[in-house]
Amino acid sequence: MLFGAGHAESFEEQYHCFSGAFADKPQLEEGDKILLPTSAFEQLARLQVDYPMLFELRSAKGRTHCGVMEFTAPEGNCYLPFWMQQNLMVEEGGLVTVKNVSLPKARFVKFKPQSVDFLDISNPRAVLERQLRTFSCVTVGDQICLPYNGKRYYLEVQEVQPGDAACIIETDCNVDFDAPVGYREPQPVAPAAPVVPAPLKARRDDDEPDDFRAFSGSGQRLDGNALKPAQAAKLQPMPPKKPPQPAFKPNFASEGMTASGQKPKAEPTKPPPAKAAFGVKPTTSKWAKNATTKSAFSGSGHRLTG
Repeated sequence: MLFGAGHAESFEEQYHCFSGAFADKPQLEEGDKILLPTSAFEQLARLQVDYPMLFELRSAKGRTHCGVMEFTAPEGNCYLPFWMQQNLMVEEGGLVTVKNVSLPKARFVKFKPQSVDFLDISNPRAVLERQLRTFSCVTVGDQICLPYNGKRYYLEVQEVQPGDAACIIETDCNVDFDAPVGYREPQPVAPAAPVVPAPLKARRDDDEPDDFRAFSGSGQRLDGNALKPAQAAKLQPMPPKKPPQPAFKPNFASEGMTASGQKPKAEPTKPPPAKAAFGVKPTTSKWAKNATTKSAFSGSGHRLTG
């Protein structure tokens, strides 16, 4: 829609909006740029608009700002990133109003990550600055989407200077972060107290054996005399000695085994010597006869002195 005659100064049109998936443009989700129809370019070309072209999008429930990527959408339609549709709270095919605007250069932007997973990035500031190159402007209250390393991170725009919306193309802008949603400060850990060894417990009387007697036994005087009855009464008798325990004698008697695991064969026992039967003389050898008839050292003896 053109306002005024001749050289109009603003562009404002209503379109049915759809997400980038309907246009087969997955790269549309990596920034804040939209697709407009060719008729929009023809109207903007006849106007004195500022470059880069920036637009304000309005729906019945929200407002945001964006840039333009191409003028290739069908007539009456426009294509937006899905996260931008969520900020506008508009469904597929809903109506949005597109109006060209001029925004100041941003000097400061503060973001609030919507998940603590954003802290897992090794250098979040460098990642954010690189991803913001695909954005044209920022608006307070928006939740922008940053695809990185196969995941999508959402950041809420909390503060923008010098206004509630600003252009971030070719500008020197300072970026700051607020604590992510659900983040808790780590609690300081108190140093562990040194371990002090417990004092040794005194030995109790009930821990001592029943037969223990201190200084028991007999007493002797230094002068060698016998103890007096009063002194002897103070002595404690020695506890009776326990009978000695019999020494353990191991019994090694067991059946042997051969290397093959079989029991050894019992050796045949020798029969006892044959006894002489009644009336029968045992047979003896000639050596035995000589042994019985001869006696050692038999004969007469003589002295050396004669």
